[in-house]
Amino acid sequence: MHRELKMHLTKKFVNLAVRILSCFIPRAEPTFPQTRMTQKVFERFFTAYKTEVYAGRFDDVPYQTIKGLRDKNFMRLLQLSEKLLVYLGENDRYYRQWLGYAFLLATDETQKQLGNLTYGDCLELCRVQWDFNLEGAFPPEYFEAHKGEFLNMVLANFLGNLA
Repeated sequence: MHRELKMHLTKKFVNLAVRILSCFIPRAEPTFPQTRMTQKVFERFFTAYKTEVYAGRFDDVPYQTIKGLRDKNFMRLLQLSEKLLVYLGENDRYYRQWLGYAFLLATDETQKQLGNLTYGDCLELCRVQWDFNLEGAFPPEYFEAHKGEFLNMVLANFLGNLA
């Protein structure tokens, strides 16, 4: 199957499943550290998402609001993800334990990536992931002094600026 057709069909299926699941998963109030952290992470996601909407990244309409947005599929996916993770974390201690473990692993993995990132890797990853050529834009010494910021760029491109 053609790669773009496969992606289109996959997104259609996911968007439908998200709409259906959203109707059945109740919202839970976070009371445990893991679920409160999850909620805080998703609050930051939504703040960044609203900024992206306002900037015109969705529907190609600058100064857009959520209310006027036509393509709300990604927003629904974020909302369902938060609702599902908080609900499961609040009501099942095994899920809560794994949610906490995910935060620990993410922290460890980010630190490991920071330690392993080289100047050449940064240039290559920005080029292949974001189609952004940084070759000659800054010296290796600058990279070493600001490695954390460059890791943010490698992991999330310009979205890291929204954090």
